[in-house]
Amino acid sequence: MRLRILPTGCVLLAGDLLAFLLFVYYGKLAHNLPVTFLGIGETLAPFLIGWIFAILVFRTYAERAYSSWGRQLLTMLFTWTLAAPIGLLIRSWWTGVPITLIFAGVTYFVTLAFLLGWRLPFALVHALWKRTRHQTVH
Repeated sequence: MRLRILPTGCVLLAGDLLAFLLFVYYGKLAHNLPVTFLGIGETLAPFLIGWIFAILVFRTYAERAYSSWGRQLLTMLFTWTLAAPIGLLIRSWWTGVPITLIFAGVTYFVTLAFLLGWRLPFALVHALWKRTRHQTVH
């Protein structure tokens, strides 16, 4: 299987990674934990593993996945909905800390808010840009 990511997909990937970093940073601050490179990496790694698995399943950064604003947001929602429980399970296994429903819910919905917080405006701007470009060509 070949994974080809065009520039728009790279922007999406970079923005999503930034959303994950912001969530972890926010979590560290909210729990009065030290914010270190290693600490952020340890917290982020299980969720990135889940994300990588899910992006391969849903081809999240393939051109078809962002061909419309609705498809882009739906693909991201499916990807996170698969990635979150994988990340939670890996985190629980890695740390030995059991998953609580509250932590799972906060992790899912707050990270989803970070992802949507940047993805929604991007999707709308990208759709307008595509429409404008298409009208100029024709």
